[in-house]
Amino acid sequence: MSDIETATVETDERQLDFFTKSHGEEMTMAEFSSWIGQNYGGMGVMQALQQAAFMLGCDVIAQDIAKSTLRLRERLMNGTSRVVHPEQHEIAALLATEPNRRHTWYEFNEMMVLWRCLTSNAYAGVLRNNTDDPLELIPFQTGRVRDKIEGRDVFYDVTAGTMQEQALLGSVSRTFHERDMIHVRGRMLDGMEGYSTLSAGKTTLETGAAIEDYRGHLFSEEGQMRGVFTRKGVEPLPEPQFQRIRQQYKILMNKFRQLTEPIILEGDVEFKSISSKPDEIELTKQVSAQINATCRLLRVPPYKVFQMDGVKYDNLETGEKMYVGDTLIPVAKPFEQRYGKILLSKKDRLRYFLEYDRSEMTLRDPKNEAERVIKSSERGLITADEARAVLGYNPLPNKQGETRTIPVNMTVVDADGKVLIGGKAVEPDKNKPADDASAEDDAKSKTALRLVTNN
Repeated sequence: MSDIETATVETDERQLDFFTKSHGEEMTMAEFSSWIGQNYGGMGVMQALQQAAFMLGCDVIAQDIAKSTLRLRERLMNGTSRVVHPEQHEIAALLATEPNRRHTWYEFNEMMVLWRCLTSNAYAGVLRNNTDDPLELIPFQTGRVRDKIEGRDVFYDVTAGTMQEQALLGSVSRTFHERDMIHVRGRMLDGMEGYSTLSAGKTTLETGAAIEDYRGHLFSEEGQMRGVFTRKGVEPLPEPQFQRIRQQYKILMNKFRQLTEPIILEGDVEFKSISSKPDEIELTKQVSAQINATCRLLRVPPYKVFQMDGVKYDNLETGEKMYVGDTLIPVAKPFEQRYGKILLSKKDRLRYFLEYDRSEMTLRDPKNEAERVIKSSERGLITADEARAVLGYNPLPNKQGETRTIPVNMTVVDADGKVLIGGKAVEPDKNKPADDASAEDDAKSKTALRLVTNN
């Protein structure tokens, strides 16, 4: 038995022991394996990932969310929010560095979202210091975690299955209270755990596996050129001649595969193929239909897994918007809310929240992005330096970029409706006394519009 198999058996035994203790009943390894299958998918994770469409679909969702920056934001009184600087809050500092000593935030987020796609359950334990501040976030495989109930409290037993997991966890096993376990779940039916995609899509995945197996056999050596020998004459073929032809055909087929030499049989003997041809069984259509079914299971557009049938540039942008709104944001929201619930106090959650950068979830069109920056700059919504930052340029020297442009046909007013900048110049009334300060102030407030003003 290899080291990997030994580690797997030992891990299963530890998980079985944890499950038995938490549920108060004896179970055999077979029963435990059956329980794992019912709760975490009828199809194994590795078997499901061997299907290209399913693997790519999970990868696309995990990577699109992982490449989006997770930030701590502060709510403002006007209904908007701002990004909190790392020096202003300990959680912002944690997000600006790394989740633990081994992973980067990209790796951490990708693993969490990947398990969310596979089993609808993602787990990460929180290690805290003496003042209860989060220090590290440790991601776990779904199969490593078991929950148990004590009164109204929920505890999570975690078993390290490899030496690497044990080093990161700090021990072979550890129990986390629910306040220290980030448990992101989707498709939740019982109020506790998510219903695994591997179980929900078992039929679709098994059909895909059957198509892959059939295609593999069809194009492998054992699947090619199946047929029968036929003879024009009615007399039976002598046994020695039959065996000789059979051996001859075997040798010629090997040469045909390796050297593409022609196959010529002796006498009136002919070989008639009875193998199914890909065009006759419409294998291409079957594979395409299976890819679409797998994409529907994950709510991913088929073009994301390079199924480009019917995709045009004109409708690609609309498809991207639908993908972000219907797939990525519903997946990201539970992570954001669960991170906030576990990492922030109840008082802090009234003021702060965590959010993935929505604009980073998909690649944007450079042309449309440039037009958006130009319009925002022309309307005075952003300064020159802010526009340069979006385009990847450095700020202008000597604070030259801290200016904004305002169209000449616009008027700037304050919250009370008082004109600050705008309108035509108004000459003071010569009939009024020169010491009338109010008239002079009114004239100043209606001076001609400047094209560039300080920020």
